[in-house]
Formats: sequence, C-alpha cells, structure tokens
Amino acid sequence: MNLTRPVAIVLASVAAASVASSAEAVRTTRSVSDLSIFVTLQRYRIYADRCSTKSPQLKPEFDSLMQDLDDRIRAIANGLLSTTAFKGMNGKSVPDQIGFAFADSLDDAKHNVARQESESFCRKSLKEFAEIDDGSLKADLTQILIAVQKMTRNLETESARQVSPDNLVQRSGSP
Repeated sequence: MNLTRPVAIVLASVAAASVASSAEAVRTTRSVSDLSIFVTLQRYRIYADRCSTKSPQLKPEFDSLMQDLDDRIRAIANGLLSTTAFKGMNGKSVPDQIGFAFADSLDDAKHNVARQESESFCRKSLKEFAEIDDGSLKADLTQILIAVQKMTRNLETESARQVSPDNLVQRSGSP
C-alpha cells in the first residue's frame, strides 16, 4: 500500500487547491505539527472508518489499531519537530492553501477506499496497518513536513514576488 503518492500530488496541485469535504477539518488544523499528525492519521482513519462500516466485526480491532497509531505518530512527530531540519515548524501556522491541498488529497483517498467492497480488503488493510513499523511512520511524517516546508516557501516566494519593488509601477501623476 503506497501512502506517499498523495504528498506528491499535493505538491503538484497546491496552486490550484480547492475546498473539499475534508477542507474544514484540515483548515481548523492550524500548526504544521497538528497538520502533519492529522494528515498521517487520517490516511489510516479513512480505511478504518470504511472497514468498520463495511465489516462491523472488525471495528474493535480497527479502533485499537487507530489508538496505537495515534500514540506512535504523535511521539514520532514530536521527535521530528525537535530536529534541526524542522526547527521552528512546531508552532508555525499553515496557510489555508496548503490545508486545502491536503484536504483534496485526503478526499481523493477517501473516494478510492469507498470503492472497496470486500471484507478481504478490510482484513488485508488491518493486517498491513498492524505491521507498520515506526520507520515507515517516520518516513510518512517526514515527507509531509518536507512538503509543507516546500509549499510554505513557495507561497512566501510568490507573495514576495508579487510585492517586489520591481513589480510596482511608478506613476508620475498622470494616467
């Protein structure tokens, strides 16, 4: 199961991001640390929610697994955010455009999972999620943090370019 593809899609679509059904949840996630944790957990929660609905007998296992993933992801995120690579990002606000891009990506994943109907898909997902090691979770979180860094930098550069003195028109008093 490849969970890294959505981040690449987000990087490509940040400029054209639109409001999606997950947008409100992502928009209320204001800091980089909150966003990275939310997006990482949500990727798994999409499967857990779908499978808990389609195969209610698996719900307790998915609930337990999600609690475990939540604890592990938060601990890993705290460690990553204390490194020099991500210094200063812990309390940094996330621009809405970035939140919308991640919301679109999560909505795409939700639609893809919604097409899965079989109980065997849910059992397979449960097994794969239970086997996820901390290294994989750290890689996912790192990729999200790097993506947010790049997108933020791109937005700041674009914003600076728009207000650059080179882009201002000097007028001499007549139109």
